[in-house]
Amino acid sequence: MKDIRRDLGLAGEDTAAAVVDEAGLTVLGRNWRDGRRGEIDLIAADPASGTIVVIEVKTRVGNRLGSALEAVDSRKLRRLRGLGGAWLRATGTRARARVDAIAITVPDRASARRAVADRMTDLRECGARIDWVEGLS
Repeated sequence: MKDIRRDLGLAGEDTAAAVVDEAGLTVLGRNWRDGRRGEIDLIAADPASGTIVVIEVKTRVGNRLGSALEAVDSRKLRRLRGLGGAWLRATGTRARARVDAIAITVPDRASARRAVADRMTDLRECGARIDWVEGLS
């Protein structure tokens, strides 16, 4: 499974970007880094509320290791809040921000292998479940 993790993760980020776009948000950036402090998977603007949304994307195969959302713990949230503030300062954006998580669960290894082999950019095509939690605290 190790050899396909990176490709599956990239497909998960593509899927999350599509879900965010379909929800009416505007993707402003992907994989934004603040040096060694970390990376924001997706940054979006919510035009309905004027809020900047910092999105952590987690892609997992099955639930054997627990839910993908369980990987977004309090330490990760603190880091994401800090990175969101750094992005706002770096871009000169004056807006409220929130942290969301999008968990993508691919049903099984066979589906994950097929998704990578077929170079899927939307994992919903292989039966992935999408869970989007807004405003993590």
